[in-house]
Amino acid sequence: MKKSLVMMLILGGLLFGCAEAAAQYASFHRKGASLYSDGMKLSREQMQTLFEGTDGLTYADWKKAAAGFNTGKGLLIGFGALTGTGIITLGVGAVGLMVEGVAVGVGTAFIAPFASAAGEPVDIGYKSKFAGVAAAGACMIGGGLLCMVAGTTVYCIYKKKLNRMTAVCNDSVSEVQLSFGMKDHGIGFSLEF
Repeated sequence: MKKSLVMMLILGGLLFGCAEAAAQYASFHRKGASLYSDGMKLSREQMQTLFEGTDGLTYADWKKAAAGFNTGKGLLIGFGALTGTGIITLGVGAVGLMVEGVAVGVGTAFIAPFASAAGEPVDIGYKSKFAGVAAAGACMIGGGLLCMVAGTTVYCIYKKKLNRMTAVCNDSVSEVQLSFGMKDHGIGFSLEF
């Protein structure tokens, strides 16, 4: 009975060769400043456990990089809004300057014949009330663009750090293989990880 069982195992092992089953732990990906695995956001506890298994990476490092990433995104949004407001303000100022210029030109053209007929010099002063609005718009655009450059720099630096940390997490994932067949010391199951 024992011989036939051993023979069946040997024949089964030879027939099936090395039957293998391989499994890989879930991979990780980043959306914004959050880490996901299999479409589910990892909790703080899960992330701490994950980072304990990686060399040189801690949850505090992730939090710091996530805070920098969110700060950069906030700077881009805030100063982008300032730049947009500056563009609108500059446009309003430019239109105001144009309307004032046209009004002074039409006024001069209308009054000049009457003034010259009366022998009076034509002196219509042009004092723009929209010059300050246009200057304020130009300052907002300039300041907003400069700060957007700073925001883009912060955003890109911390995005790169988060991507590197995600790559480290994925590199720490190992493949597990369960196989059955002829091994160095006989026939049996082998678990490799």
